[in-house]
Amino acid sequence: MHLGNNNWEMGANIIMKNERNRQMNDILMQDSINYQTQTSGWWVKIKNNLMADTISDQKYIWKYISTLRHAEHWCNKPRNIVSLVGKCYWLWRLRKLSYKTGFQIPCNVCAAGLTIWHFGMIIINENTRIGKNCTMRPDIVIGHKYPGGPCPTIGDNVTIGTGSRIFGGVTIGDNVVIGPLCVVLKDVPSNCTVVGNPARIIRKDGVKVDIKL
Repeated sequence: MHLGNNNWEMGANIIMKNERNRQMNDILMQDSINYQTQTSGWWVKIKNNLMADTISDQKYIWKYISTLRHAEHWCNKPRNIVSLVGKCYWLWRLRKLSYKTGFQIPCNVCAAGLTIWHFGMIIINENTRIGKNCTMRPDIVIGHKYPGGPCPTIGDNVTIGTGSRIFGGVTIGDNVVIGPLCVVLKDVPSNCTVVGNPARIIRKDGVKVDIKL
C-alpha cells in the first residue's frame, strides 16, 4: 500500500513537471513572435546579428525575455535543492542581462507575448500585473506612488510608449495605447488611446475624443 502511494506521488510529480515545462514553452513561443530572427536557424541568426545594431539589440532583448521566462519557471517550482540551484542560476543570468539592457522586470509580472523594442530603462514593480501581448518601449516606469502602495493592473494587448509613467493602483483595460511621455495616474478603459501629462483620452473605440481622466 505504501509502495502504491509512492508510485502515485511520483506519477503526479512527473505530470506536474511536464505541465510546467509545457507552460513555459507555450509562453516562450508567444514571446518569440516578434523575435523571429533570434529563434530561427543558426546561420540566419549569425547573418542577421552581423547586419545592423538594431538586430544586435534584438538579440540581447530576446536573451533577456527568454532568461526571464526560465527564471519564472524555476521560481515557480516546488522548493527543493534542485529548484533552488536552478532559481539562483537563472536569476543570476537575468541580473547580468539587466545590466546590459537596462531592464528591471521581476518574475511573474508579465503574461505571455511580451515585446520590448530597443535598449533603455524599463523599471516595473514586482506587484504590478501585466496581461498578454504587451509592447514596451524604453524609459518606462511602472509601480506605486509611495512605498508599500498599490501597483497598476494592465490588461491584454497594451502598448506603452517611450518615457511613460504609470503609478498607483490604477487599472488599464485591454487594447490600450499609451503615448510617449504619458503619465497615467487614473484608470483607463479598454479600447482607448491616451496621451499627455496628466493623461487624457484622445481616441475611444476608434472615435476621436478629448476626455480628461
